[in-house]
Amino acid sequence: MRLTERVHCIIGAGRLSSALAAALAAGGSRLLAIGLSPDSPADPLATPPRVPTGDAVRLALSAGEPLVIWLAVPDDAIAGVAREVASVLRAERLSESGQDLLVVHTSGLHPLGLLEPAVAAGARTACLHPLQSFAPDRDEAALRDVPVAVTADDPETLALGERLATALGGRPFPLEDGAKPLYHLAAVIASNLFVALQAQAGDLLQAATGGTLEEAVERLRPLVTTTLANVHAHGPAHALTGPVARGDVGTVRTHLDLLAERSPRYADAYRALSLEAVALAAPRLDDETVRALHGLLTVPPQRPEEGR
Repeated sequence: MRLTERVHCIIGAGRLSSALAAALAAGGSRLLAIGLSPDSPADPLATPPRVPTGDAVRLALSAGEPLVIWLAVPDDAIAGVAREVASVLRAERLSESGQDLLVVHTSGLHPLGLLEPAVAAGARTACLHPLQSFAPDRDEAALRDVPVAVTADDPETLALGERLATALGGRPFPLEDGAKPLYHLAAVIASNLFVALQAQAGDLLQAATGGTLEEAVERLRPLVTTTLANVHAHGPAHALTGPVARGDVGTVRTHLDLLAERSPRYADAYRALSLEAVALAAPRLDDETVRALHGLLTVPPQRPEEGR
């Protein structure tokens, strides 16, 4: 499917919206309008026009062509924007016109049910969620070769969503509606919590070496990129290195003592993730070492009187 077979309208002005707009332009599609929230500055003379959401939907519908409306808005805004879009669809009598319309939301967490008002107004609906983190700048390659989860209620719409993902440059895969929360949790751990861990590591390295946080993060970059490459090449269990993988109980004890003194908040993350590392490393460690590591890393449950 070529993107030019459908015209497009994007609701939202964030990073994903910019990535979608760039991919659509690179694919030769017609992006008719970008819809904005009431507090965003409009520019009706821009190409494409940047106008309030209702005006953007009306402008896109007026083309009379097969249309995709992308709701690239924050998760908490999807339901309200879907109702606003549906209100315009009802006013424009979409169900009577027979115009082919697909409304897509881009949340990795929320179900298709948030788009039910658009279904009632005559649209088909789907969800397309790229497994990607987007930079602030507009990049036409941001979706290239990116896995894209596609959720839809029927095979025909699922196939359409998969063709759209492919046309944007992505690699589609089907995702059941009920599996989205677990899917989203996996993505958050892989991306957002990874960033949080880099902040912790950078903070500790900065304290050890001086300089700025940016310099500390840069010093860690070769280690981080090589580790990630090893995970992809060999899988997590074989890529694991460090004191847990070697069974260095004394080193782990030293780390915990240091964190207890300097950064108690970091100690919780260290314990939790080191226990996961023990699970990966256990086949190559002896039972005594595994028990010793578990003993160090497992926090005894608090008695009721201790929590008062």
